[in-house]
Amino acid sequence: MSVKKGRDRGASLVEFALTAPFLILLLLGIIEFGYLFGEFNDVRHGAREGARAAAVNAGGNAFLHQRTCDAMDLTANVSVTFTDGASGSVGDTGEVRVVARPSSLSGLGLIEVFLPATLESTVEFRLEQDSDWSTDAGPASC
Repeated sequence: MSVKKGRDRGASLVEFALTAPFLILLLLGIIEFGYLFGEFNDVRHGAREGARAAAVNAGGNAFLHQRTCDAMDLTANVSVTFTDGASGSVGDTGEVRVVARPSSLSGLGLIEVFLPATLESTVEFRLEQDSDWSTDAGPASC
């Protein structure tokens, strides 16, 4: 049985029209995931840098928050909280918590449904010097 060439002429175009939206959505999802993963690494890096500065009592609350924010590329929707333990003396365990609300790279509502609402990183550290900074200062934004 022979098939005429003219009958299959539009079949590949129809197949492409059916599969292209799924392929584009998959490509955008991969790009969004990569961007979100980069933001998560940024939050983790900021928390580690803040913990490092707080452990050696590198400065007051404003300096610690600024140092944590400077370590990250994120500049909006970021909250940083420091806790210096029970007494704030050498050997106590402190904690820094960084919470960020990620933004979508593409701005498409379809992909944002699959993204987490917040990115969080909490780092515990041992105070190497008595802390001059206070837990009572509360969270600060970048």
